[in-house]
Amino acid sequence: MPHQKFESATIKPRYSKGAISSFGSNSVYPRIPWVAAWWSFTFPGFGHMFLGKHLHGFMLIIWGIVVNTQANLNLGIALSMLGKFEEAKDVINEDWILLYMAVYIYSIWDSYRSAVEINKSHILSEVEDAPMTPSVINFLDVVLLEKKKPILGAVWSFLTPGLGQLYGGATAVGTFVLAWWIFVTYKAGTIGAWFYSFIGDFSTASANVDWQWFLFLPSMYAFAIYQAYSSVVANNALYDIEQIRFLRVRDERLTLQRQNKMNDGTVQIVATFEHSPFVEMFIHDIETIGVPSENIVALPLENLESQTQIIDSLHRVDGRSVLDGAMVSATIIMLLGTIYGFVWKWGPVIWGLIGLVGGFSLGLIIELVLQKKKIKVFESGKSEVFMQVTCPASMQKHLIKVLRARKAKGYLVLPQRITPDT
Repeated sequence: MPHQKFESATIKPRYSKGAISSFGSNSVYPRIPWVAAWWSFTFPGFGHMFLGKHLHGFMLIIWGIVVNTQANLNLGIALSMLGKFEEAKDVINEDWILLYMAVYIYSIWDSYRSAVEINKSHILSEVEDAPMTPSVINFLDVVLLEKKKPILGAVWSFLTPGLGQLYGGATAVGTFVLAWWIFVTYKAGTIGAWFYSFIGDFSTASANVDWQWFLFLPSMYAFAIYQAYSSVVANNALYDIEQIRFLRVRDERLTLQRQNKMNDGTVQIVATFEHSPFVEMFIHDIETIGVPSENIVALPLENLESQTQIIDSLHRVDGRSVLDGAMVSATIIMLLGTIYGFVWKWGPVIWGLIGLVGGFSLGLIIELVLQKKKIKVFESGKSEVFMQVTCPASMQKHLIKVLRARKAKGYLVLPQRITPDT
């Protein structure tokens, strides 16, 4: 990552990496433009939410729900796909549908354009390398940049959309997603449909559902899962970026004090950590027991190659994920399953869930086939922190104990024959 010192405490950076507040965290994490455009294609506002342009997203989503409902657009789409073209013409309100189209196209175009500009800003923010605040504490909340598990964000939103966003620290987004999910679920009669579907009364389940409102749910559900996952990954990347800058600035400050030779009776221990609070806690611990700051080298390792992984695959280099294609496929096939579920035996709920799982699996298989030479399964693609400590031999056992307590990935006590040049 490019590095340039940003010393001023009074001048704001021209290109910020990100920020946190009581409403949540946000960053110029790079996103793939076609993915943003795709989510806007599924529903106006989703692409902007994916990019972190939440106010734009909120406005477009509310607008989309109001105008789509007035136009009976969802119902018209469903009837058309079932071959009932005359009925579709009768239900669609032409005045409202014409109002819908301009903003719908704008949403797709602007989300693609915004993704391109955000990616440019990300590059410039890396060059400027300005500091950011890793925590905010006020009366309303305690907000910390912390490492979380993206898959847990997806699981919570799978159970109830909005919970994954709250888990990821996006309070405003989580509240909005929960509110819209509750409102649309109520209007669609979804709870009754779920109940009757799982006791096998499929005809009653289909009869009690409002088609117009129910067809909002597939795209909303799939987007909430994916957005929760990707926002946690972006938040983790922001944590890494902030800690990388801290470690580099710290090392520059200590370089002038560091002596490049070992005295008799000293040892050198090297260790690696994942980016986490344990890195800074370890530095504090060993400084407390008497190891001078200039004897502690802590710097991030540079990635030589960025490989895509199936789990936690969005990485700081380009924002690419094999889950992009998987969630695109899941959204399409879930929507089709829901529509045709109104006339098939098992009803829209069961066929919608089958479409979600089947579409995700199909999309993931296609991504794996297309990128099979670039993909690892679980191994992390992010950089690690390299730590080198020079200390008296008498501290060796205690230092190793602290390494274990602070979750070091591994360590090595350098043989005495390896000495720095004098």
